[in-house]
Amino acid sequence: MLWVLISAAIVGCCCAASSNEVQLMQIYQYDDYEECRRTYIDFVYCNAKAHLKSSLDSMLWTSIKNYSTNPRHFDRRTIEVGACAQKCRLTFESAIHNVSAELERCVEKKIWSQYEFNSSIEIMRCIHGDESTPNNSAELGIAQICFLCFAIGAIVLVTLASVSDTAAQDCTAEKNASFNTKLMQSFSLARNLPRLVERENKADINLRHLDGIRAITMLIILLTHSSIPMIRMPMKNVNDLEAQFDQPWFPIAMAGNTYTVQIFFVIGGLLLAVNTLEQLKNRDSAGLAYLLDRVKIRLIRILPLYLFVILFHASWYPQSYEGPIGDRFHDHCTTNWWTNVVFLNNYINPSEPVSERISSAAVTKLYPKSLFSHLQCIQFAWYLGADFQLYILGTVLMILMRIPKLFKPIVVCMTLSAFLVPMVVIYSYHLDATVMMILRYILQEIRTLPYYLRVYIPFETNAGNYFFGMLTGIAYFHLKDNPTAANVLKLNYLLPGSALFFVAMNCLTMMLPSDHLSEASIGLAVYGSLLKSAWGIFPCVVLLYLAFQKTPSMLIATLQHPILLVGSRLSYSIYLVQYGIVYAVYKHITYPLVYNGFTTLIFTAAIVNITFCVAFTLHLVIELPFNLALKQILTKTKSKA
Repeated sequence: MLWVLISAAIVGCCCAASSNEVQLMQIYQYDDYEECRRTYIDFVYCNAKAHLKSSLDSMLWTSIKNYSTNPRHFDRRTIEVGACAQKCRLTFESAIHNVSAELERCVEKKIWSQYEFNSSIEIMRCIHGDESTPNNSAELGIAQICFLCFAIGAIVLVTLASVSDTAAQDCTAEKNASFNTKLMQSFSLARNLPRLVERENKADINLRHLDGIRAITMLIILLTHSSIPMIRMPMKNVNDLEAQFDQPWFPIAMAGNTYTVQIFFVIGGLLLAVNTLEQLKNRDSAGLAYLLDRVKIRLIRILPLYLFVILFHASWYPQSYEGPIGDRFHDHCTTNWWTNVVFLNNYINPSEPVSERISSAAVTKLYPKSLFSHLQCIQFAWYLGADFQLYILGTVLMILMRIPKLFKPIVVCMTLSAFLVPMVVIYSYHLDATVMMILRYILQEIRTLPYYLRVYIPFETNAGNYFFGMLTGIAYFHLKDNPTAANVLKLNYLLPGSALFFVAMNCLTMMLPSDHLSEASIGLAVYGSLLKSAWGIFPCVVLLYLAFQKTPSMLIATLQHPILLVGSRLSYSIYLVQYGIVYAVYKHITYPLVYNGFTTLIFTAAIVNITFCVAFTLHLVIELPFNLALKQILTKTKSKA
């Protein structure tokens, strides 16, 4: 009996030691790229993956295999190596003149010396010291010229308008100014800078707190987008990151990161309903002409800056610096820019390709490979496609709801679809209830996650919270002059009730399975739908509660602060430029990072500051001037008609 206990203790100690050894494995091993480049003029620096071969009689291999099967753990069976070919040649005194064969032999020996495992080597990418600038296609050259013309033209217009814009004119002089003068004034910095803090004076509409909420939401999204790519970077201490994934609060944080964008859908639906009702209250009819007019105004608002950013990504972004790690952050606007221009990028080419060597059995089972055969331009811009589609649908519904017989059926359909559509999609495609921290997807690209493709980016699964926003806007518009509106809507009961529902739904994420289930689950489908809806219902109640407060509170005063108003004005520019800036910063890294709070803070602070500076410039040079100028042209066209 004693011998059995001693044996068990020995085995337990060995297993614990093996587990610790597995956690301490360096799965990212990079030679110093800058040293290699400085030391050798004709340097060759390659990225490779060493796939460890199984060893059935090794206790360490058993521990590695068991540890790596956890969906929140990095795969210790594959070691990523950055190797300087000349350094390999000196270290192992290779006589082989074939670079690929030389590197394979070098990496194999390195892995054997560390872990005594045989390995198969896969060369991913090599950088040569004598390689020239990539040869660009004719289309890329045209895109570069178009971008330069756009940028230089805008700068010249802003400069001329700012210089020629004399002292402030009185109302009579401005009214009598010619069309060309007014058009030129649209680009004047002297006029556009004050517009950053100007508010629309609508005495009967009390929604100024939306600016603060929009600015804070955009800041949260920027902060998360700035830090998330670090997961895909080579790191020296991946075990610290894994420990964070295993924290009980982490699923709640994942839900917050996933659904914060839903607040934008809520605000968009609310403003659509309020503005449409305000415009149509004195009109007898509204039809196709009104719809086309609204679409035209919408395009004037969002398209000029969007085209500018797309042109940049299609022309100069591919020419930005790219070290040995930069190939993780490719953009694909050189070929697929048109999907963004027609606002269908959330349906056409939504995914990153998954090759045979990295596609998992789970991905293959859940999705046909045809879904992974194309590339997306500006990943975060899926929101603009979904929002534009919802704007058109929402406008059509608002027009139809003017017919008394259709109002209630449409409201019922909107409410039911908000819950049923996500539930049906999740169940039909055997999806998770929400975005899960499954590293095999995150390390490839979040666009390979089935939930992302089927639930996160399509407009029909995001329509529910947009509809909730519309219904909130309708309720606000009809009760805004009623002093007892808060009591009519039972907001004192709805606010704590919706808050409890919101907290409960998010906390339940801690009980979700850590990996895909083998079969569809109606329970997960129902929960996934309720979780997504909670991120629409609670913000809607909060917005109504703030709008109907009789006495201004400190919270409302804070949300109406001029700084947050400026942030709200810049939010569209920030959203568009963040993608390029986040990836451009990470592309400059040439070595494995140490994951800790300081590193995260440094990267986040750099990205946030650069993003705000670029967004501020583009807002004053592109977004606002072209918006004002095109409105002037549209107004003149209407007056002639």
